[in-house]
Amino acid sequence: MAAAKKATGRKNSNKNSKKNAPDETTGTRLELTLAAEKVLAINGLNGGTLRQIREEAGQKNESAIHYYFGSREAIIQSVLSLRSKPIDADRRAMLERARAEAGGAPLSTEQLVRCGLLPLARYVLDNESPGFYLRFLVQLHVERAAWLHFNSDYGVGTAQCLEAFFESKPYLPTALIEQRFLSMLFMHINGMAAMERIRSEKGEDFRRAEAWIRVEDIIAGSVAMYDAPLSPMTLKAIHEADELYGDLPAYTRIAVKR
Repeated sequence: MAAAKKATGRKNSNKNSKKNAPDETTGTRLELTLAAEKVLAINGLNGGTLRQIREEAGQKNESAIHYYFGSREAIIQSVLSLRSKPIDADRRAMLERARAEAGGAPLSTEQLVRCGLLPLARYVLDNESPGFYLRFLVQLHVERAAWLHFNSDYGVGTAQCLEAFFESKPYLPTALIEQRFLSMLFMHINGMAAMERIRSEKGEDFRRAEAWIRVEDIIAGSVAMYDAPLSPMTLKAIHEADELYGDLPAYTRIAVKR
């Protein structure tokens, strides 16, 4: 499961950028980071060029990106550090409050879905400028290797939500909990990326109250998906696969025993 994977071999990969410019919130480094967010969101992680990023930032110095970042990986990491850290902190705080209110009981599906989606929704709908971050995340998730590479640093709250789903759904096969979680994650990111784009296009005509209707409907749809029982055809497919392979405990530990 992507949200639970650990990145490896990256401790020194960003050494040059940390040494030269540790502050990602001001000056030229911030301008380049925001330009990278836009260029990579539009063109993809591998499609956007360093030259496009430099030109989008209005930077004439051809060595600026190398000076501030040193690598494409460091550019991606800078975007994630700027945007994902506060979003993930919001998610972890929501999850902590929900756990405290539950008093040790498993959290409901709706509570967990809200912990997953609302930090993204607040970022897109409440910020002064929508930016391109959710569209950047869509591109990051398309590049699965890149997503797994960075996820352990910037997806702690997401991983905690997944663990909470395991606690709250002991009657579902673990592989299907993970699959539904991935489907929910993609639904949330793509849904909020669409709202981000619409807000950017409509400007002052964008209606936040209407957007929150859509957010609540995404929550309702996510809850329905996660709470759906295993269908007879799903159970049949699990039994057939178990008879064929005999090594599918992530599916059969729950489903076949029934």
